Amino acid sequence: MRSAPIARYASAEELGKDGFAQLLRAEWTKFTTVRGWVITAIAVAVVTVVAVVDIALVSQNHNTRPALATGPDNESVTDAFYFVHQPLNGDGSITVRVTSLGNVPQAALADRPSLAGADADIQPWAKAGIIVKESVTPGSPYTSVIATASHGVQMQYNFTHSVAGSPGSVSAASPQWLRLSRSGDTLTGYESADGSSWTQVGTVTLAGLPSTVQAGLFVASPMAQLARGTDSVTLIPTQAKATFDNLGLHGQWSGSAWAGTDIGQAEQVALDGDVAPVPHDGVTRSGGTFTVAGSGDVAPYVPFVDPTQVSFYGSLVPLLMVIALGTLFMTVEYRRGMIRWTLTASPRRGRVLTAKAIVIGGVSFVTGLIGSAIAFPITESKLQSEGWNAPFYHMVPLTSAVGLRVVVGTAALLAVVAVLAIAVGALLRRSAGTITTVIGLVIFPLVLALTLPHGPASWLLKVTPAAAFGLQQALPHYSQAPTACLPYNGCYPLSPWAGFLVLCAWAAVALGVAMLVLRSRDA
Repeated sequence: MRSAPIARYASAEELGKDGFAQLLRAEWTKFTTVRGWVITAIAVAVVTVVAVVDIALVSQNHNTRPALATGPDNESVTDAFYFVHQPLNGDGSITVRVTSLGNVPQAALADRPSLAGADADIQPWAKAGIIVKESVTPGSPYTSVIATASHGVQMQYNFTHSVAGSPGSVSAASPQWLRLSRSGDTLTGYESADGSSWTQVGTVTLAGLPSTVQAGLFVASPMAQLARGTDSVTLIPTQAKATFDNLGLHGQWSGSAWAGTDIGQAEQVALDGDVAPVPHDGVTRSGGTFTVAGSGDVAPYVPFVDPTQVSFYGSLVPLLMVIALGTLFMTVEYRRGMIRWTLTASPRRGRVLTAKAIVIGGVSFVTGLIGSAIAFPITESKLQSEGWNAPFYHMVPLTSAVGLRVVVGTAALLAVVAVLAIAVGALLRRSAGTITTVIGLVIFPLVLALTLPHGPASWLLKVTPAAAFGLQQALPHYSQAPTACLPYNGCYPLSPWAGFLVLCAWAAVALGVAMLVLRSRDA
């Protein structure tokens, strides 16, 4: 007599979904049952606050600053150029042809070995063109259409805005025609290659523009950046010279003589006993041709040091703790032989690694978020008390887009580095080797960049996980306001989130390789 076959039990739940939830719960239980891991996670938040605030209290060189103007939006700006102008008493337009734009090396630097050659090449953002400005007061609203040395035609206004026109440089063989028209508060910029066929570059509205404004020709040339070793840059005044002809005026011009004004001339720069004098700007006229020499810049002011980012270098300490935590969460199971039980209970090894990454990454993110959210406002307050005040540096509120990016970005940085440690730990299976490797990938490039020349350092911070530290930058960066970008002053070559994607790519690749290796070898 045969017995009836026994039917196997089949759960109504989806096996994969239910199994992974149980796996996550199991990994979370492992984490919470080890007291040292829990204490380390809590310590990450505490140490983040202490380390970041402590660095904020370190004295930073911020006592010597240039004379600044305040722009239309209450921002600090550089407003220095040579201006050939006359009043425009209402609507009208100005047209001109730019036939040359080149630099003028300073003879005064030739006998100063530490400075000679600093201004040998024309600055990429040297500019020559036409401008309508509310007044000759530095910082007053303006709109300009310019030819630049390396960035083609641009329409710039109110210091922080720049609209690109056609590319190309200016020469006698390829002159650039420019036109700027005013109708009430609206100004429209045009460009032309031949003076006959015109292309609109952009339109700007300057609310509250008075009836009478100053308009005319101008030339400016930003500071040259002279490298002094691997960790400092000195700014040297430069001068550009441009030639204008075919000047045409239409509308309600005053008809008075052209006046030349040195707007907001920059100060001299002292370096190691040497002095780089401000070039002598001016204008010469021969019939309808104007030759104008100018130095300075018309751009937003960006401090040389980002004090908030430098303060957040304190997050390197909790980062080391997170690396150790992620490493041990993976390698302890190999050292104690527990990995066999884990993989027996959950044979799908990729899911085991994923669960571990989610648990340790989540813990690192939460603790890092708490610590950085507390540290940020305290740091800004301390910086202000140390002398980082407007107009040189504006405090960044925690609830601003920049403040949230620094805080959330620091937490995300810790979380992804923890995942990277999990992946490397699965590959190497040894704690010391894993910690050393992850530190070498994430932190060592940052340290090395402090000792390398600017070019190699910039490259290193573009391709290694250290690029993600750019998330902690608090100062805005403008393409039209070149600044020396070095890691010691808190500046990174990639945009903040692009740098974070570099770190994520490293972690994703490491995690993928770890999954393949984990599936192909014995536990």
